[in-house]
Amino acid sequence: MWRQAVIYQIYPWTFYEDPKRKPQRGIGSLKGITQKLPYLREELGVDAIWLSPFYKSPMKDCGYDISSYVDIHPDLGDMDDFDKLIEKAHDLGLKIMIDFVANHTSDQHEWFQKSRKRQDGFDDWYIWHPGKKDEHGNRIPPNNWASVFSMPNKKARERGEFAELRPDEWTPPISAWQWDEERGEYYLHSFAKEQPDLNWSNPVVRQAMKDVMRFWLDKGVDGFRVDAINWMGKNMSLEDEQVNTAYSEEYYGNPYDQLLKANSCNYMNALHQYIWEMCEVLREEQYENRDLRMILEAHMGESELRELNAIAPDVSSTFNFGAMKLKWSAPERRLQLDYYYENLDARNIGNQVNGNHDETRLASRLGDEVARTAAVMNFFLPGMKFIYNGEELGLHNADVPLEKMRDHENGFRDGERTPMIWDDRQENAGFSSADADQLWLPINTNDLGNSLARQENDPKSSFSLYRAAIKLAKEIEAFRSGAYRSVPTNNIDVFAFERKSGDDEALVLVNFSPNMQYVSVAAKFSQGKSVLSSVDVTLNPQEVNLTEGLHLQPNEAMVVLPV
Repeated sequence: MWRQAVIYQIYPWTFYEDPKRKPQRGIGSLKGITQKLPYLREELGVDAIWLSPFYKSPMKDCGYDISSYVDIHPDLGDMDDFDKLIEKAHDLGLKIMIDFVANHTSDQHEWFQKSRKRQDGFDDWYIWHPGKKDEHGNRIPPNNWASVFSMPNKKARERGEFAELRPDEWTPPISAWQWDEERGEYYLHSFAKEQPDLNWSNPVVRQAMKDVMRFWLDKGVDGFRVDAINWMGKNMSLEDEQVNTAYSEEYYGNPYDQLLKANSCNYMNALHQYIWEMCEVLREEQYENRDLRMILEAHMGESELRELNAIAPDVSSTFNFGAMKLKWSAPERRLQLDYYYENLDARNIGNQVNGNHDETRLASRLGDEVARTAAVMNFFLPGMKFIYNGEELGLHNADVPLEKMRDHENGFRDGERTPMIWDDRQENAGFSSADADQLWLPINTNDLGNSLARQENDPKSSFSLYRAAIKLAKEIEAFRSGAYRSVPTNNIDVFAFERKSGDDEALVLVNFSPNMQYVSVAAKFSQGKSVLSSVDVTLNPQEVNLTEGLHLQPNEAMVVLPV
């Protein structure tokens, strides 16, 4: 199922609150998600959902700081609610993928509380170190490793702090080491100080984490999205990272990027083993009749990603984030896709991603018209396709006031996490009937015109486009199983690719320009009919001659089938 699956990411806290919950809390719920499953499966047409963290958590990092891997956060519901969600999803033919946060826990987790006290064999479940002494005899962290969440230092400098630094000096990152008075040692935290890193070099830790996987597989989940997996692989000799001499605050922004990453994360000798062991869980005898899958969030170079993809291609693959890092350009996109598919093991399953809970929303990043173009292009490429909730409506980032922010470590991510806009005629756009000041994050009032209620019956809306593209991609054999091949054009602003399976062929043309473009294409067929457009959505099939050429509207993606 996974090879061409459309997977819909749900951020539970702002997706939908069960309207029967009393009192309303202004927070999404598992029951709310269950009620929206028919929308996802029967109206939009997706094949699976991925749930961002719903676990028990003190919410220092919006759920990615987990205090219990086997409990539900009470604000979202309980385990009975989760069981019913799984049952309803499977009844509808939907698979369930859940976030597995493997690198770190909350500092409130029982494991960490026992580790800081050296209790019950938990002494080295986390990464502890007494530190070292500087030339003045002061205790300092054991190395220069930095926290990914170093943006607060940049913001502090913008407020006038770090006045002792020269204008040309870099803002220092936040250390990844936190002194713990109770234990009398430093512990490592690659992210927030409330998120201590697990010690994956300890086989007992690995066994515990594999038991967590089995717990949820036995509950009925069909796969895992593994968070920040490359941070699990560390050089336990704790060598300093080298300085990134190419760093500039204007280009990179985050002081964390002043260091190259070869020891604090991306340490491949260890990482390969850890991934292999996790994949082995999916292959265990009790799951042999299940269609299980892992997708790995790894921010690494293309060669390193290829290595991870080759570890267990039958059950796991890495996210393909390449397109999100490119400027909007036909030559660059062609190059990236050609490289990606050429180097993808035939046994593996590729994927296409336009956005998620950590990235500026697609429509805000590229603009409304180009967002539609990017969506159409992705739906007709091989592999899994990921949709972040609200992307199908063309939702935008919100400007969240400081006092309303939840993402306290990296507040710039709140803008893409605001509530779904279900119906602008209802209170809080149909997300919740709680008082507006109780909402987990505020409604983006600038997006009320993009509500689902307004778009459902509009044949040219973003929602209608997504629904039509998903349906068409499932109907055409060339898109279900066909190989990818980019196709030469006579126009540098137009990217074209073919999908071919046996005698079934299809072509996709993408105009990367904001102007109308005339293009001819050296496709395997010359006479075709356009069956879907990012501009007009469904068209009456229009015959086109690919050899003689055709016009593409500004920012248009067009699907062409042979006549």
